[in-house]
Amino acid sequence: MTIRAYSYIRISSKEQRKGRGEERQLEAAQAYAAKHGLELDDSLRDLGKSGFHGDHIKSGALGRFLELVAAGEIAVGSYLLVENLDRLSRQTPIDAQAQFIALLQAGIRIVTLTDGQIYERGRDFTQMIISLTIMSRGHEESARKSYNSKKNHDANRRDMLAGKPRFQSGCVGWIDQTRIEGSKDVKFTLNEHARTVQRIFELADQGVGPLSIARLLNEANTPTLKATGTKWWENTVSRILKNETAIGTLQVHDTVDGKLVPLGEPIKGYYPAAVSEELFWRVQRNKAKAAKTGRKGAKYANLFQTITRCTHCGGGLGLVRSTKNHYQYYRCKRRYEDKTCTGPSVLFPYDKLENGILNHVTDFYLDSQLGHNRSSSSRDALVQQTETAKAEIAELEKRRKNAMRMSELVDDEETQAEYSARLRELRQETEQQKARLNEAESAIKAIDDQTDKLLNVSDMIAAERKLWTNGNADEIFVSRAKVSQAIRRFVSQIQVDFEQQNATVYVAGYTRIYMFNRDGELTTTVNGTAMPFSMIEEVLKADNADDTVIATAKEAHAKLQAASRH
Repeated sequence: MTIRAYSYIRISSKEQRKGRGEERQLEAAQAYAAKHGLELDDSLRDLGKSGFHGDHIKSGALGRFLELVAAGEIAVGSYLLVENLDRLSRQTPIDAQAQFIALLQAGIRIVTLTDGQIYERGRDFTQMIISLTIMSRGHEESARKSYNSKKNHDANRRDMLAGKPRFQSGCVGWIDQTRIEGSKDVKFTLNEHARTVQRIFELADQGVGPLSIARLLNEANTPTLKATGTKWWENTVSRILKNETAIGTLQVHDTVDGKLVPLGEPIKGYYPAAVSEELFWRVQRNKAKAAKTGRKGAKYANLFQTITRCTHCGGGLGLVRSTKNHYQYYRCKRRYEDKTCTGPSVLFPYDKLENGILNHVTDFYLDSQLGHNRSSSSRDALVQQTETAKAEIAELEKRRKNAMRMSELVDDEETQAEYSARLRELRQETEQQKARLNEAESAIKAIDDQTDKLLNVSDMIAAERKLWTNGNADEIFVSRAKVSQAIRRFVSQIQVDFEQQNATVYVAGYTRIYMFNRDGELTTTVNGTAMPFSMIEEVLKADNADDTVIATAKEAHAKLQAASRH
């Protein structure tokens, strides 16, 4: 019966994988097995696993091998071939020796290929002393390297916290680093990938999701940020969209229990910015407000997602395509998903409704503008929003500093983890407040400049619709995403009554109402100014509107009432 030998190969870092370490260890194992007539199993490989931290035992191939040995699934007398003993472990000598002895007690022969030494149960005690010495030396070497590496990283982090430009091995792909001769400093410059990052943010600002952005980049053969990459992925786009490096901000981190923990305050202007802060924070705000919907498809079919509701149950609406023709229809998601909708099991034509709404979009836009951005009171309200946001940011940053100071005082890992989680939460809250602040400041600027630079959204939508007849698939997708986002800025909600077969469009905070039949024809208009705002407020609260939406609707209602008297 042929005796089996198991070749164990470990490479601790990506840099080592670039050399011949893996190939060298395999060739030595193959030669030994052939010379001694052993059947070789070369599947035990831990590539990029640390022997010092025990990763190869916790989650690696050697850990699984030890479990099989303990369970008796590896035959007694089998061989374990390693280049040298420190490939087995660079942990503390006690831990390493315990694993070593456990293998010998189970009847496994351990062979070190560099010197042909065979370790097995029943050999003289001198072998144990030799093995312990070798493992101790390997641990000490790794400990020294780890100490030096941590010391260098700590020094680098301190310099970066002080605003000094330092080389970073994990720097983003759209920034190049050039070392300055005779100095530790580096020069950061944007490379050609910065244009791609700008494009990603522009698409996101137009309402295109990360999955669709990745698809558009791949279809355009846009080079990836890493030379080794061949394809854009949704996760890659998502990481870029939330990375403040895009606006030149650095957040220094330390690693605690394998998790990144922020150190100090974010440093603005550390890198050159690929996008403006206004664009970045607008994308963050829109991303936070976006509904968790499925794929939009290649044509961005539903222009009104997130603002459509079923009148019977209040649930959202989804699209279904007819098998008989190319038309699309709305159906209640709740009726389809959990059967809780009390409405009838019928559909409502989407395509005709889309045309009807877009044909009257100018009316919607003008109505919405009567209560927005044109009066001093609107500007005053926005100024108040900026002051509130600034106060909130200051308070959040104060809490964050306090949490950071407290985290430095605690010793136990569990409490440190809780503080780390709280720091991340405060950081996210601060980002959202900054998004609101930037939006309010941008709106104030738009009011101040609107005499010369007023952008008529209805004109933009009309121009985009012309593109849908002769543009290519990607152009149409982006255009429809842009129109969809624009509509959501002034249409409050669209409700479909499946029993009466009509759709109601609420504009200007539910103050203007338009009703369409199933053929997309406008049948009824209602001026909400004829009713007291308290009735409208009840509808808004029933739809879970926040205080800002209610306040805006109240202001719009008052302005429309005033306009109707003249």
